Amino acid sequence: MTIPQHFRHTRATPFWDKTTVPQALLNRHNTKQGVYARLSVMRGAVKYVGFADEQAQAAEREVVIKAGCFAISPPQYWHRIELLTDDTYFNLDFFAADADRR
Repeated sequence: MTIPQHFRHTRATPFWDKTTVPQALLNRHNTKQGVYARLSVMRGAVKYVGFADEQAQAAEREVVIKAGCFAISPPQYWHRIELLTDDTYFNLDFFAADADRR
C-alpha cells in the first residue's frame, strides 16, 4: 500500500517503546477519515493486525514490521498493534490531502 502522492505529512508522534506506547494503540482503533498513518520501526518488531470492521472477531491482515521497515494504515481501517520485542522502538507519521489537514 502507498500513500497518495498528493497527500502531505501533517504530523509525527514521538518515538515510543514498551514503557511509553499509548495503550490506545494496543487496542482496536482506526485512523481518521482522509488520513493515512505510516508506522516506522527503528528497533525490534511490531505486529500490525487489521480487521474488516469494528466488530470483526478475526483479523483479516497481519503484518510483522521489522527494524528499518514501515507499514501504511489506510483511512478508517480498524487495527491494533503488538510490540514483539522488549527493545521495540517506533513512531507514527500522519498524512492527509492538503484540504484535509487536521
